[in-house]
Amino acid sequence: MSESVSADKLAAEIMRQMREYTEEAKKTTQKVAKSVSGKAVKKLKENSPKSENGGTYAKNWTRTTDKYGITIYNKSPTYRLTHLLEKGHQLRRGGRKIGKVQAYPHIEGIEQEGIKEYLEELERRL
Repeated sequence: MSESVSADKLAAEIMRQMREYTEEAKKTTQKVAKSVSGKAVKKLKENSPKSENGGTYAKNWTRTTDKYGITIYNKSPTYRLTHLLEKGHQLRRGGRKIGKVQAYPHIEGIEQEGIKEYLEELERRL
């Protein structure tokens, strides 16, 4: 025969299970985010345009973790180049006839891959 459980005990057990799952989900999310962001930084370092001066722009990709999450960025002073290289730009001397500097799309594709991998890995683990 089945045992009867008081509503108080049932509610307490449900809350305990929810807290336990929440902590597990938080830890899993952080692990997946660190893994995926590390791979993204590595891909950005490999796929970024490299100049003759040693490829400082490509080497400057890094990530940081704070209370809001993980941020992938290009360190100073080359962070100013990210948009210019990704989208292309007019030459300094101006004019459409003189030309436009070619775009080297290298961020958006890796961002989309990272988002896809992050979601798939989270679904698999949770």
